[in-house]
Amino acid sequence: MGQSRRILRSLRVAIGLSLALAAAGCESLEKLNPFEEHKKPLPGARQPVFPEGVPGVDYSSGPGQPSNSNAAIDLPNPPAAGSTPSR
Repeated sequence: MGQSRRILRSLRVAIGLSLALAAAGCESLEKLNPFEEHKKPLPGARQPVFPEGVPGVDYSSGPGQPSNSNAAIDLPNPPAAGSTPSR
């Protein structure tokens, strides 16, 4: 009888935790927070800042390469064939 109580208790804890996690991700519960200060939106009409897109940005091409993409990388010279590496 003790084993079945442990299993039942573990099952209840698991269900409770899963319900708590599900409720934490729910957007509709945001209204239930009594401590949240609701901000009023600023008065006035909303207008897009750049209605035709951001000036100077070409959306038809991919992102450009960084300016240092063609920089030379200084690699150490490989040891000569047949020689042992010095320490």
